[in-house]
Amino acid sequence: MIDIAGNRYGMLTVIARAGRTDKDNATWLCRCDCGKEIPVNGTTLRRGEAVSCGCQRPEQARKAREILQTEMSVDGVPLPLLTKKVRSDSKTGHKGVHKRVKKGREYYEVNITVKGKRRYATATTLEGAIEKRRTLEEKYHKPLIDKFKQAPLTN
Repeated sequence: MIDIAGNRYGMLTVIARAGRTDKDNATWLCRCDCGKEIPVNGTTLRRGEAVSCGCQRPEQARKAREILQTEMSVDGVPLPLLTKKVRSDSKTGHKGVHKRVKKGREYYEVNITVKGKRRYATATTLEGAIEKRRTLEEKYHKPLIDKFKQAPLTN
């Protein structure tokens, strides 16, 4: 066993041994700079995965939103939203393409949102819907992505 009492990891100072986890790992009682005391897995501390009691999360979220809006946006549009991957629960396997059934007829609805405005299209086949989505991405997303790539880096 490694004794890490007295060591500091980010905002956490290790006070004393606190017991073991259900997987038989050592836990340590730590005091955060904010004053809160919490038990933390020793491995998690040594790997740098735990650096505070969680008191920094609201500030980290605020900073992440600020970076998203200032450094990663073009004309008020956050670029990561345009380039993110397909959700794992997508039934069609494609962003913005949804299968619909109305009055027994099956069709695909395509939508894309830019600057708060949603554009729609429909297609009778999945392949047609995918092609329409690509066309909409070329028309609405590509100019913003290209503009972001051409912008000078500010550091």
